[in-house]
Amino acid sequence: MNATDDIVWQQIRQRNMPAFESYYKEHLKEYFLVAYKFVRSVPISQEIVNDVFLKIWEDAGKIVIESSLRAYIYKAVVNRSINALNKQEKEQQHRRALALQPQAFYEEKQLETNELKVQLYKAIDNLPDQCKKVFQLSRFEGLKQQEIADKLGISIKTVKNHITQALKTLARHTGNSIVLYTIIKLFL
Repeated sequence: MNATDDIVWQQIRQRNMPAFESYYKEHLKEYFLVAYKFVRSVPISQEIVNDVFLKIWEDAGKIVIESSLRAYIYKAVVNRSINALNKQEKEQQHRRALALQPQAFYEEKQLETNELKVQLYKAIDNLPDQCKKVFQLSRFEGLKQQEIADKLGISIKTVKNHITQALKTLARHTGNSIVLYTIIKLFL
């Protein structure tokens, strides 16, 4: 890590807000352009960069940077941009599939889906607190298992166990694991 990056990183780790804000303002445009090259959307690019900087601020004490702060943030922005593209592609595939269905069939499926979602959300609310928190971070916020483990201070194995327990419980409560799987993959 170059000397300037190292000094700034140490200041950020020590919760020095002016140093963090200064680095953010100085490099915002650079990282925005990186995200924009991928997603071609101003608001999404801004959100990606802001999310990366927020994560760095929140987890500065846990993050280990091996090369440089600049390279670390660049890689994080690229990864988040790719994730955003993948999410957009899934949504587009779903919309294309729906467009091919007759309107009446679509409306019937929407009603069924909405009823199942209500049932699913009720079942999620009944999960044990830690299990619910892990499941929501995984499925609603899209965090990876390692990120969840770091955020909650638990092991990856515990995260996996909570997700498995949640999926089994939700499948039992909804009565149909195939429908549950579809809802979780397409809508959550």
